[in-house]
Amino acid sequence: MRERIDTAQELTRFHYLARAVALACGVQIAHTPELEAKAALARVAWEQALAADAFRERVFELRYPVRVLEEWGEPAATFPVSAAELEGRYRDFLEATDELDDGPTERIVGQALADLEHPPAWPDPTGPFDVPDFPRKDARYAEHTFYWPDTIVAGYPYGEGRALQVRAAVSHLNEVWAVDTAGAILYALAPELGWEWIRDAARWTYDEARHMLMGKRRLDGWGLRPEDTPLGGYIYEACAGQDPLYRLGMLGYFETKNIGRKKERAQAFRELGDATSATDMEFDWADETLHAEYGRRWLKELLETRGEDPESWPQVLERCEELVAARLAGATDADREAIVTRADNLLRLASSQ
Repeated sequence: MRERIDTAQELTRFHYLARAVALACGVQIAHTPELEAKAALARVAWEQALAADAFRERVFELRYPVRVLEEWGEPAATFPVSAAELEGRYRDFLEATDELDDGPTERIVGQALADLEHPPAWPDPTGPFDVPDFPRKDARYAEHTFYWPDTIVAGYPYGEGRALQVRAAVSHLNEVWAVDTAGAILYALAPELGWEWIRDAARWTYDEARHMLMGKRRLDGWGLRPEDTPLGGYIYEACAGQDPLYRLGMLGYFETKNIGRKKERAQAFRELGDATSATDMEFDWADETLHAEYGRRWLKELLETRGEDPESWPQVLERCEELVAARLAGATDADREAIVTRADNLLRLASSQ
C-alpha cells in the first residue's frame, strides 16, 4: 500500500498533468474549426481542471497545514500527455490504494478515470500553443464577420415571435467567439494569474461552449441548414494584436452586458410555447451572472499583478468598447447588404417550418 507522503507526491504529479491538458485544450480551441470539436475540447478542459483542483486540495489535506505543490511537480507536465497514458497512470495508482486508508483519494482518482474512459476530444501534444488573431471558422456555416444585421444596420428590428426565436438562437450559436476567447485567455493568462484562474477560466470556457451548442440545437431542430446560417466573430477579431487583458475585458463585458434582458426573453419564449428556448435562456442567465463576477474579479487581479491600479478596470472595458466600435465602423455596404440578405432568407426559411 502507498504511504501518505508518496500519495501526496503522486497526486501533485497528477495535478500538473491534468493542468497541462486543460491549458492545451484551451489554446487549441481557436485553432479548431468545427463547433462540436471546439465544444468537446472545452468540456475536456473543464473536466481536467476539476480533476486537477481535486488532486490539489487532497494534497493539502495530506500535508496539512502546508499548502504548496511546486516541489513535486514533474518537468514533462508542461505538455499534455495522451489520454491513454493518463488513464494508465490512474489505474496503476488505484491498484496500490486502500479504501480504508485513503478512500477520499480513491474517489477522486476514480472520478478522473471515469472522465477519461470516453473523452470527447483530446489536445494535440505537439501544439499549436499560440493564440491566433483570427480563429478558424466552421466551413459548414455561412461566413459573415457581422452575424446579424442589427449590429451594423440602423433600424433593423431585433424581432418578435419566430424572428425573436431565430435571432436568439443565432446569437447563441455565435457565442463561438466567446468559446474561442475563453480558451485563449485560459492559456495566455495562466502564467500571471495561476491556478484559481485556470479553474475558473476552464469553467467559463465550458459554459460558453454549452451556450453555443444551445443555439445549434434550436436551429437544427427547426430544420435550418448550417449553410443558410450566419457565423461571425467580429468581437474576437476586434482584439487582433492586443494584450490578452483586452480579451478578458471583452469576455467579461460583451458576454454579460445584456443579462437583464435574458429573463424577459425567456418569458417571451414561454408565451410562444417554446420551452427549449426559455430554458436555455434561464440557464444562460445563471451562467452569465457568474461570469460577470469572473470578469470583475480577474480584471482587478490581473491589473494588480501587473502593478497597476485594480480599480482602473472600467478603463479596460472602455478600451474594449473602442476596439469593437472600430471593428463595426469597418463594415462596408457589401457587408450590410450580405448580412441583411442572409438574415431575411433565414427568417423566411424559419417561418415556413
